Amino acid sequence: MKSKSAFTLAEVLITLGIIGIIAAMTLPSVVNKYQERVTVTKVKKFYSLINQALLMAIKDHGYVDEWDFIENDNEAENGEDPLSSLRSNNLFNYFKPYLKISKDCGNESGCIGSGVYKRLDGGNQVNYDSDKRYYKVILSDGSYMWMRRDVYTPNSPCKGTDGGYTTSCGTIWLDVNGKNPPNTIGKDTFSFIILKNTIGPHKMDDCKAGSEGWGCASYILTNGDMKYLQK
Repeated sequence: MKSKSAFTLAEVLITLGIIGIIAAMTLPSVVNKYQERVTVTKVKKFYSLINQALLMAIKDHGYVDEWDFIENDNEAENGEDPLSSLRSNNLFNYFKPYLKISKDCGNESGCIGSGVYKRLDGGNQVNYDSDKRYYKVILSDGSYMWMRRDVYTPNSPCKGTDGGYTTSCGTIWLDVNGKNPPNTIGKDTFSFIILKNTIGPHKMDDCKAGSEGWGCASYILTNGDMKYLQK
């Protein structure tokens, strides 16, 4: 009878060990690449969705600078503005009919990741969850969205300076993965600026290591990747 060759137990264990080492070395890269694609896809999808909502609101109510953001204009005060949340509410109400919302928190907590959000450079930003100046919702796809309209000029609702624009009507934030970490501008959280007839990404040139990361939505929409995180 002819003898049949086979792997010994030691050879099998050594082979499995090598496979395990290779998997341990490559898996983080695969996971990070997958997460990057998910984030890029969600940012692009949201950008399209929110602009569609704006176009429908404009069709029904005119351009954004014609909207009523606030009642009783003469109540606005210098410095700390007690009507900031009211304006945010009124601004969001124009978008609300055209968005699919699973939970509406208004100015209250419960629709934003708790705790202070971070910037790309590691610095602290704001505890958006507890701040009543922001109108907060959870969208049907599980992402978090909040909106603020806090620059007030009587009879000129789109004269704010924000995000590289001088005609800002308000600001929108998107957290693509909800309450999950890292809750960081430029990683899972992105900013967009409401203009009178469109919504544009925050366009500051700071989407790079050591910077705050506000312009990362613009980077993603332009380049279709998040290579700035690898630098």
